[in-house]
Amino acid sequence: MKQCSTMALTAGLALSLMCSKPADAANTWTITDLGSAHNVQTMALNDQGWIVLGNRILSPSAGGYTVTELFNAQGNANNFGLYGINNNNTVIGVDRNAGSAQAFVWQAGSRTNLPQLENWNHYVYSEVRQINAKGQIIGNTGDGAAIWSPDGSGGYAIAELNKWSTGSAINDAGMGLMSNVNSPTASFQTGYSNGVGATTFIPERAGFRPAGAAINDSNTVAGAAFYEAAGYSWNQTYVWHGSTVAPLPVSATAANWQMNVGGVGGINEANVIVGYGSYGPYDERAMMWTPGAPGWNEIDLNTLSYTGASFGKLTQARDINESGQILGAGDYFDSASGQWSQHIFLLTPVPEPATSSMLLAGLLSLFGLMRRRQLRVEARKQF
Repeated sequence: MKQCSTMALTAGLALSLMCSKPADAANTWTITDLGSAHNVQTMALNDQGWIVLGNRILSPSAGGYTVTELFNAQGNANNFGLYGINNNNTVIGVDRNAGSAQAFVWQAGSRTNLPQLENWNHYVYSEVRQINAKGQIIGNTGDGAAIWSPDGSGGYAIAELNKWSTGSAINDAGMGLMSNVNSPTASFQTGYSNGVGATTFIPERAGFRPAGAAINDSNTVAGAAFYEAAGYSWNQTYVWHGSTVAPLPVSATAANWQMNVGGVGGINEANVIVGYGSYGPYDERAMMWTPGAPGWNEIDLNTLSYTGASFGKLTQARDINESGQILGAGDYFDSASGQWSQHIFLLTPVPEPATSSMLLAGLLSLFGLMRRRQLRVEARKQF
């Protein structure tokens, strides 16, 4: 029994290694068309490949996706959007159709409205942006950013973060990322906090105003910084960890175009960041950045080798999961109408065949060795 358990454990380990190849190391990719991007302002995906787009939930099924549509209290998709989904397939969204924004949680067919706070002008509203593995939610209510946490009885408790701030992301440790934070040391900063202890702020520089967009469990923050210099201003993508702030490169190709213009969509635990970069006027491209030496590697997603749907250009990368799948938008050619339009894409990395073959060969050799040992043990027992 011990040997069988060891074999099962070894098989599981080998298979996990086969499936855990970093996204940037993929030899080829597949691209899936998820339909028109018209009126789709919000999108996210989880590690199982479940996706939220606008008011739809797409769950992977044989040969495609099962689509579930959610609607506002009036039964339509107006002023309604889904913002996030965690690995328990708990979905968060905002219903703005009743006159004020009402944040909610949806799971297994049941909707729960999140509690709200009044702001300084006695206006009641709530908005959400992201949900973590524990079911904690980052968003805004009252006078600033807040975190909602399950209270164990089917409801949610609110932890207020810094006032006059905007909640943008939350990691699995419960650290909520905020932007536009009024603090004693500066009038404009990005920071993260769990709503209990002190806030950790991203340091400012001369002409540099950071606004975080994504945070992972190692508290690595990625976002865009507003720069002002020599009479010019622009947004520069950046990554921050500890006291180190590093720009994320974007190689501008057009003459007289500001360098490093872009934004960030998401980051995973391997510190792979996705977003977009402006390579020139009217030339926005979906991007991926991976850590390297001495800095960060810039990858234009349009330069990847992929098979599948007929996208002419990938313009924005909006989210990435732990499997390396990337969700975004791009220019799609409809052969039936002969016209281009914006569609949603899902890029999925395909591990290099050589790597998988080597792991499989090693696994089979190990099985053979263990089987021979087992046969020798059984042969001794017979004597």
